[in-house]
Formats: sequence, structure tokens, C-alpha cells
Amino acid sequence: MKRPALLLFAAALSMVLAQGVGFELDKIDVSKIPPASKEKVDFARDVYPIFKEHCISCHGPDKQKGKYRTDTKDGAFKAGENGFNILPGHSEKSPMILMIAGLIDEMLMPPPKAEPMTKDEIGILRAWVDQGAVWPDGPIPEFIKKVEFVRDIQPIFEKSCIECHGAAKQSGEFRLDQKDAALKGGKTYGQVIKAGEPAKSTLLIIISGKDEDLPQPEKHKLADKQVELVRRWIEQGAVWP
Repeated sequence: MKRPALLLFAAALSMVLAQGVGFELDKIDVSKIPPASKEKVDFARDVYPIFKEHCISCHGPDKQKGKYRTDTKDGAFKAGENGFNILPGHSEKSPMILMIAGLIDEMLMPPPKAEPMTKDEIGILRAWVDQGAVWPDGPIPEFIKKVEFVRDIQPIFEKSCIECHGAAKQSGEFRLDQKDAALKGGKTYGQVIKAGEPAKSTLLIIISGKDEDLPQPEKHKLADKQVELVRRWIEQGAVWP
């Protein structure tokens, strides 16, 4: 920030911490906020992708709810209708963190109809704020977040697939609970996961609900975000530890 803006922000921060931004911070149980990540956070790699996925559609160039935006540095650190949302060094008092943690009545962010942030995502944003909310000047490089099997893919398989493709039952003689079996494929479809080749991976057609060879293809349809995670996992090599 330029020096005048920094001085203004410092003054506003003192006022916010003293007055509670009108949200009665002293009455909010901050222990309910997911803990901050213990890792050193990089804005472009860790934070901005979260903003892109969850925030910018309502707080970006096309729409600025609450007169606030998260796609630019100036916009994010500028006071919106509810004052300053990011208080560097104070995640437990930052309205942005309190909103995404659902601790401010009628101000849940993202809104109820949208997909909520995960505890890990909130933890990353908390750590970023606590570590000074560093937002580098200049263009933000595009980072493609690496998909982790245990964190991102295994829960999808366990929740939506293992019942019919696991130890107890193997429809189409196909299993998704074992690495070798999953990557080998089954009798009906053959190899459905082709590492590095999502366009040739039949699994994506199935979980998109577009396989017309299935009696009820819609029953295999997963949420678009889950399909995209599986697609990126395959594209990145379908790494299965």
C-alpha cells in the first residue's frame, strides 16, 4: 500500500478492533473458526485460487455485492459497506474470516446456495491473514492446484462409488477401492482411467451422467466440481499412492 493509504488503514484497524465493526466481535465464539494452516502461505498459489472459486463471481469485475471485490488488491483492502473485511495479523477479528466460518448472522459467505468453503480452505485464508495478508503487486500468475488423491479423490470414490465397486460388490467386475484394480479397469468397460489422458478416460463420461449404455446414467452423475477434480487428477497423471 502507498503510505497515506497505509496510515488510513492503520487508523481504521485501530477503530475496528476497538469498536468491533458493528458485529459485536466480543460476542462471537472465535473458537468455532477452523484453525489456521500451519504452513507458510503463498498468495498466488494458495489464496487467490480460493477467491476465484468461491468469491469473485459475487465480488469481482462483474458484480460487487456489499460494494466489495476480491479480484484486485485495492478492492480487497478497501472498506466495503461493512468496513474493512481483512485485518492483517488478526484473522479472528477479520469479518471475511468470520463470514466464511458462518459466525455472523445472515452473512454467510459464500451464500447458502453456493458450495461452502472447506475447513482446509478457511484454514489457508486464516493463515494468510495471520501472516500479514501479503498480496504482491502486479499481475497474479495462474497456478493450477495439484490434486491430491487422499485429500481430493478418495473421499469422492468412498462416498459415491465404493458401494457398487468395492470389496463387497464389484459391478462390471470393477473396483475403485484398490489402486491396481482401479487402474486396470473392469470386464465391462476395460480400462476407464488412463493416466494423463482425460479425453480417453471413460470414467469421466460415467460420472458425468452421460454414458447412455447404462440403464440409469443419471444415477452415476456426480457434482460438476467432483467431476472436474477427477478430470484434473487424471490429467495430472492419476497419481494413487
